[in-house]
Amino acid sequence: MKLRQWCSCSIAVGITMFLVGVVFYFLVPFIAPGIKPQYENLALYRDWKEWTSTYMTIHPFIFAPVFATVFLKLRMATSFPAGIKGGFIDGVGVFCVGSLPVFLLAFASFQVSVEILLSWIVQNLCQYLAAGVAIGAVAAERQFA
Repeated sequence: MKLRQWCSCSIAVGITMFLVGVVFYFLVPFIAPGIKPQYENLALYRDWKEWTSTYMTIHPFIFAPVFATVFLKLRMATSFPAGIKGGFIDGVGVFCVGSLPVFLLAFASFQVSVEILLSWIVQNLCQYLAAGVAIGAVAAERQFA
């Protein structure tokens, strides 16, 4: 795996996940207005005025190199498909292995409403699918795949 390839793919993933997160940040209050008051319960959720909002903003860029590494290693070590199709499959896999189980554990362990849990699941699914498509497109466009 080449450094330039890894950096290009990581940047594509980070930007894509960030933008999908921004869309959800503004869209969820309109689709599910009951969610915002739940987040204001400081007995259950951290205050966004502290470090939480900063972390949530930069998280896509922290996770992006991991996402890119998984995709590129799969491409190098196996017959994993290239391009958008391979990226989409990778996004589904990362979601199923790395995200969905965490949300199910959170639901089992904490008093998180089904409405919030579903919004997290849908957002993560959209972020990982879009990131997968983006990484597949970048890798194919740059002829890395």
